[in-house]
Order: sequence, then structure tokens, then C-alpha cells
Amino acid sequence: MKAMLQRKSKLQGSISFDIWILTFGFLLCLLLVISLCPTPSLALPAQEVIPLVDSDYFPAVHEAILGAKKSVFCAMWLAQLSPRHPMGWESMLLRDLVNAKHRGVEVKVILEDSSDSDTSNRYAYNFLNEAGVAVFYDTPERKTHSKFVVIDEEITIVGSTNWTYSGLRLNHEASVLIRSREVAKAFKEAFDKIELKK
Repeated sequence: MKAMLQRKSKLQGSISFDIWILTFGFLLCLLLVISLCPTPSLALPAQEVIPLVDSDYFPAVHEAILGAKKSVFCAMWLAQLSPRHPMGWESMLLRDLVNAKHRGVEVKVILEDSSDSDTSNRYAYNFLNEAGVAVFYDTPERKTHSKFVVIDEEITIVGSTNWTYSGLRLNHEASVLIRSREVAKAFKEAFDKIELKK
């Protein structure tokens, strides 16, 4: 009986050791597979990400448009050209678009066409149109609440900031400048999907 118990104990010890070896081997293989396989990423790569909070927005966008060499695509909920603030930051950004066009940069702007934005956007639309900038209203069926600019297929500026006196000077706004061809491509595709008013 004692010999039988000893054999049973050795057998249990051997099984426990075998299970431990199998478990260790499985975990080792799993770690090897994980380390060799690229991990899926939900993020697009970016070379630079700069937060543009409140008054940080204007100088960054102004400089980016001044530096544009090939293209500027802008979708904006509100763009204001105010007679009360003829040299305000919002007016300067619109003038930057005109100057970029005159430098040979492709410039295309889409503005919201709704009663909420009509007064502000009408002046900006007329100003850009008269200066030869390709400017469009979206269709009234769907609002374009976007506020983004794509420059040279590399820089994307996106966030809450409208091109208005309030948006650039008074409100708390949060936007970001992203230097990434992949992000710029995604936003340019979104820009191209906005239906334009005929």
C-alpha cells in the first residue's frame, strides 16, 4: 500500500511538473508571437502635434498659410469679414488665403450656408470670390460644422475655432495642428465629400 501511494505521489508530481512545463512553453510561445507581430494601431502617424488653445490659434494658422506652397483647403462653419474689425485676425486669415492664391497656391474654401451663418459667411464669401479664390457654400440639406484647414497635403489644423472675432479673441477654443501626410489625406478626403451648393 505504501509503495502504491509513493507511485501515485510521484505520478501526481510528474503531472504537475508536465502541466507547469506546458504552461510555461505556451506563455513563452505567446510572448514570442506578440513580439514578432506588429501591433495594430488605431492612430495615424504624425511627425508633430501642436495644441492651439485660445490665442495660440491665429499665429499658427497665419504662419502655416503664409508658408503654403501647393494647396490650402479650408472648411469653415463661420468665417467673418467684419467692417467693425477690418484688420482683425479673422480678416487677416481671409487675406492670407487671397495672398496664397496670388502666389499660385491652389486655394479652395467651403463655408456653411445656413441662416445661422449667413450674415458672417456672406461677406467672407463675396470677399474671397471677388479675389478669385475658389469659394463654395455647402448644400443646405446638411450643415458643415467643421472647422479645419489642410495645407500642402501635410499640415492639418482642426478644432473648435471659427474665423470670427469671438472665436479668435474672446472664446475659449481648442484646436490642434498636426503635421502628418496620413492625417492630411484623411481630412482632404472629408473635404472632398462635402456636397457643394449648385
